[in-house]
Amino acid sequence: MSALEKFADWGLTFYKPETEQVVLPNDITDVGSEELGTLYTRLTSWSDYIASQLTMAQLEERAALKAKEFKENTMLVRRMGSSAKGERVTTVKAEIAVDPDVVALDNDYEEKYAYRKLVEMLLTNHERDLQLVSREITRRSNESRKAYL
Repeated sequence: MSALEKFADWGLTFYKPETEQVVLPNDITDVGSEELGTLYTRLTSWSDYIASQLTMAQLEERAALKAKEFKENTMLVRRMGSSAKGERVTTVKAEIAVDPDVVALDNDYEEKYAYRKLVEMLLTNHERDLQLVSREITRRSNESRKAYL
């Protein structure tokens, strides 16, 4: 059962924002205050959603690695029993590594690893953009306060 299916069984759902992902303008200082607030809200909702996807990707990656390791270890114990020693172990491990089931599990793990890395990068980018928008909002607020003093 995948992490997403487990979450659904637990009654947890992660709603994807209805708006498109945010692309910041070239010069954020040209954006009006209202639009800046909208950008901040959209970036926050996308960052939250992507963070949930990252967590699921991490859980899926871990499950894939555990399945692969379990298969390898089970095969090693079946082939070697308790008499595992030296060069023979290396040979059996090499044979296990090319077993079609192990190769399939390894490929599944690598796909999940790559997906997790991409989601991680996407979250980092959104968080960076969110900080940029937040700093611009703070800068404008500070300028506004100075104007009243």
